[in-house]
Amino acid sequence: MGHKVRLHDKEFEIFITSEKIQARIAELAAQINHDFAGKRPLFVGVLNGAFLFAADLFKHLDIECEITFVKVSSYIGTSSTGKVKKL
Repeated sequence: MGHKVRLHDKEFEIFITSEKIQARIAELAAQINHDFAGKRPLFVGVLNGAFLFAADLFKHLDIECEITFVKVSSYIGTSSTGKVKKL
């Protein structure tokens, strides 16, 4: 059985290791560096979940680029309202 982590009252089994995630982020950055060489893309991260991913990705980017973040919500508690609202 794999390694488990507890968050509040829930227990989760680690499915993908941190090393595999970081390796894939580096691969994505290499592809972005190649595909957008000579261009200046704008990345838009959707908070809250994208912040750490974006930070790790940007460590590997060599191209000129910008990033901005938006915060949106479609949930009240654990149920979706079906409408996305910019916060």
